[in-house]
Amino acid sequence: MTTAPAHDPEVTTTEIQVDVHLTTPWTLRAIYTAIGLSTASLVTFVPVILKTRGLDPAVIGLVASLGALLSTLVVPLWGHLADAVVGRIRAFRIGLILASTAAVGLLLDLPLALIAVLLATFTIYASLFIGLADSLAVAELPAPERQYGALRAHASLSYTVGIVLVGFLYSWSGYGLAPVVFLVWAVSLFVLVGRIPDPTRPAKTRTDSSVPGSRRTIRFGSPGRAVAVQPRLLTIMIVFAVAFTGIQGALTFIGIRIIELGGQPSDVAISFGVAALAEIPGLVAAGWLGRRIGLRPLLVASLTLYGLCIASWGVLPIAVAINATRAVTGLCNGALMAARVLLVPRLLPRSLQATGQVLFQASSLGFGSVLGSVVGGMVYGAFGPAISFAAAGSVAIAGGLAAWFVLDGAIGGNLTGTTPDERRLHDPLG
Repeated sequence: MTTAPAHDPEVTTTEIQVDVHLTTPWTLRAIYTAIGLSTASLVTFVPVILKTRGLDPAVIGLVASLGALLSTLVVPLWGHLADAVVGRIRAFRIGLILASTAAVGLLLDLPLALIAVLLATFTIYASLFIGLADSLAVAELPAPERQYGALRAHASLSYTVGIVLVGFLYSWSGYGLAPVVFLVWAVSLFVLVGRIPDPTRPAKTRTDSSVPGSRRTIRFGSPGRAVAVQPRLLTIMIVFAVAFTGIQGALTFIGIRIIELGGQPSDVAISFGVAALAEIPGLVAAGWLGRRIGLRPLLVASLTLYGLCIASWGVLPIAVAINATRAVTGLCNGALMAARVLLVPRLLPRSLQATGQVLFQASSLGFGSVLGSVVGGMVYGAFGPAISFAAAGSVAIAGGLAAWFVLDGAIGGNLTGTTPDERRLHDPLG
């Protein structure tokens, strides 16, 4: 008997499982590796760089929130650009060019205010890459629910190695080399992404935001179309925004907390490196646990445990103790990343995968960072780290409890190992 190809929408779950032996393309592995290395080179150090330039925590929070706010607005537009206008690979490359331009500006001797604007601009476009890569991976992998965790682990492992290396490099040289290191990986990504098959490359395969049937669809393009197709999408995105308000608010200031406890840039690097290394088993375990207990319990448990660790950061007396908890938060974050990506094929049809991935990116890492950075900066500056991290942890836990209610049914149920949901889902507006 001949097995139908995995990309055929009529393929059954049993038939897809026969083809699960297919290996993950090396180009996808290389792209996730390069994304991890590029992120390690500069993104993590933005708050600390601003601190060394003389900004206080409240101002740093405002700068971080500016970048996150603009990301929340720009990233959904980029999803529409990828799915409906230029294709996912071209949208990826345009974002790379804009992020690299901002990075080059950081090499110049510019006023502090302009440096802050460039860093905010850089964070906007750096946030696009993983979401667009996820949309390419979900389309390319024959069994994403089994394969995605291991693939995404390449980014976590490369980030771990990269951030430790650049942490010691910047301890020796200062942060001036950070934009140069980022540019090296940006060029690599520009070349590598062109080797990935893009289902949206042909113009006729892209979604048409002018499809009749909904005024909201016409007005808001692919994001509006996604909400029209899946009304539950907005509620789930709000829950993720709440949960990540606590998480991102804590992560924005964890580097500053370590420095205040007497740590060095290498200690900050080790903190994020430990967390990234622990993400790897979290990513792999997410698929296994998701098939046995479902996505809903996995998300709730991960957010609750993450919140408890965050609350401890304000009272632990030394950087080493904080870094020990980062192993636990890394496990939780790996599970959260995998579950978040695998939710999208259950919610939206194939034609809206880039839109769905970047919308979740915007609601969690975007809007969550806006609120977390602004409120976190004010609370940290006014009341100190103990209250700031306790509040952030409580918000993350509240998001986990809300997830229990919004992910009931098949969407938050057990993974099958093949992601058949997205293959069968029909877009009534298409």
